[in-house]
Amino acid sequence: MKNNLKNASNAKERILNSTLYIIGKEGFQNVTTRKIAAAADVNIASINYHFGSKDNVINEALKCFTGMFRNSFKILDNNELTPVERLRNFLKSYSDVSTEYPDVFKNFVNKLIYNEEIQPEYMKFLQQEGISSLMNILKELTDVKDDYHLHMMGLQIISTLIFPILLGNKIENIAGLDYKNKNVRYDYIELLIESIQGK
Repeated sequence: MKNNLKNASNAKERILNSTLYIIGKEGFQNVTTRKIAAAADVNIASINYHFGSKDNVINEALKCFTGMFRNSFKILDNNELTPVERLRNFLKSYSDVSTEYPDVFKNFVNKLIYNEEIQPEYMKFLQQEGISSLMNILKELTDVKDDYHLHMMGLQIISTLIFPILLGNKIENIAGLDYKNKNVRYDYIELLIESIQGK
């Protein structure tokens, strides 16, 4: 994530952006009110005024992060678009969010791997809405109708989007791809869509 934290229009937004930045760079356990204040160019009293405590700031920042992914999944339910357009727009949006906040995303996945307490809101959303929206679009695009195989396909799609983020800059050394480049990322997505459609 670029450190453009001080460009945010108001103190509250800067505090949230700064918190996400620190979570990504140093991990949840290393977030302090003092670090947030320095990164957001505010005083500690401002953080307490807007959020009350460091834990509240972290929770609110993670809700914002979760909200970005929720918005990506909502694209799948936009019936004004064709199924392939919905899938394409979802994949682009999901990859854009994870690329904008790669370190937060990596930290999030790391907590999942080590079974630490994770944002229950995001996990609940994935289980109750997100995955089913993805499965519904896959039903429309393929001949696959059974939940077992649709779940597998959904997992493959999400994994395909996550892996380049986890590799970070190493992906350029391994595959010669600059995944941060939007054009490269969108070519990658087109290839994924073609494979889903069996082309």
